[in-house]
Amino acid sequence: MPKKPLKIKYSDLYGLREEKYKFLESHDIKNTDWQELELKEPRYFFVPKDMKGEEKYGGFLSIKDIFYYFQAGATTGQDKLFIDTDKESLRIRIAMIFNKVIDDNQLDLSFQLKKSQAGKKLIENRNRVNFDDKLFKFYSYRVFDTRYLYSENKFLWRSVEELQKQFIRKNMALVMTKSLSTLFFRHIFITENIGDYSFISDKTREVNYYFPFNLYESINKKPIFKSQARLDLASVQKELDEYSEDKKSNIKTEIIQKLSDVYKKRITPEDVFYYIYAVLYSPIYRKKYNEFLKIDFPRIPFAKNAELFMKLVKLGEELINLHLLKSEKLENLSAKFPITGDSRVKKRQYDEKSGRIYINNTQYFEGVAPEIWNYYIGGYQILDKWLKDRIDKVLSAEDVNHFLKVITALKLTVEPQKEIDKLYPEVEKNL
Repeated sequence: MPKKPLKIKYSDLYGLREEKYKFLESHDIKNTDWQELELKEPRYFFVPKDMKGEEKYGGFLSIKDIFYYFQAGATTGQDKLFIDTDKESLRIRIAMIFNKVIDDNQLDLSFQLKKSQAGKKLIENRNRVNFDDKLFKFYSYRVFDTRYLYSENKFLWRSVEELQKQFIRKNMALVMTKSLSTLFFRHIFITENIGDYSFISDKTREVNYYFPFNLYESINKKPIFKSQARLDLASVQKELDEYSEDKKSNIKTEIIQKLSDVYKKRITPEDVFYYIYAVLYSPIYRKKYNEFLKIDFPRIPFAKNAELFMKLVKLGEELINLHLLKSEKLENLSAKFPITGDSRVKKRQYDEKSGRIYINNTQYFEGVAPEIWNYYIGGYQILDKWLKDRIDKVLSAEDVNHFLKVITALKLTVEPQKEIDKLYPEVEKNL
């Protein structure tokens, strides 16, 4: 007698714990409402998935096939030791590591190093390297939150030396994830610095990958005068770094050439970079392909129409300038911090009616619409996250101005997204 084909069924329940207990008391396998799953190669998902549009999406170009190189961000293993918003405070801590008077046990008492593998690595190597002031670098720690990092590779748990090399000179990188543990894709941002493994999300499965714009293949230096050593007035050998010779676009040449052929005009790597950013900020694209964006790197549809392509390039460039806080539009701030006080962050309480974010009982940022307060990039509610990381700290005038710029940048992000959505349907019509 032939066996019946096996079936896999699924059910889930969202709600409070007590509600789930009550459900379990009154239900069993027989009276539970099950949903039969249709398993498909190659992933065989054991949860319901809306795979509508799979064939079309599969025809788009994967981001990993557009760039030559990408890599996950850095992990220090000891953030409180190696990262700080204040360079001098960081310098004091790093000086303790290189202070021969302070033994390993004393250092451990200060920073609890022996409790982690990263701390043990530091103790093992602290006498094998020397202090280097050049290792203090700008570090993209979280979205809109650039800090200082002491980037000694023999101390950091995951130093990503190759990625660090790409940011010794001017560069920028798209940062995104390969898979999601959260419900919705909003995991794309821009940086000009080496950055953290948790830059746009600290969820376990949401590894942050960096796709640099330029590739620098050498960090060697040579004398300016190759035939003989010549000294400058301070009797120091002149050196010339070779980055300009070794720099190339990280976007594959064949992609640039193919687009140039299709559009019958010269397309630059910048054009492709900005276009990708625009597409990934399209709410229509995100919603339509959300299930696929949860399970692999994004795939990019390229418009067949040059005029449409260039319109999206312009909007992508506008978004990038906003997110790097370089846009001239940020000179007109949309929010205020009107009340004087000690500026210590004791809370982050949003009042929707007044559009205010209170940081203590008397001081607040005002002019913040609900959609801006609730705006997410990656796994972070941006404004709430920035303030949360500064609880019990005093905001300087520079901090206040930075946060006002962030509020304004988020507000100005919404409009280009609407413009992108007006154009995006035309992208898929012409595929």
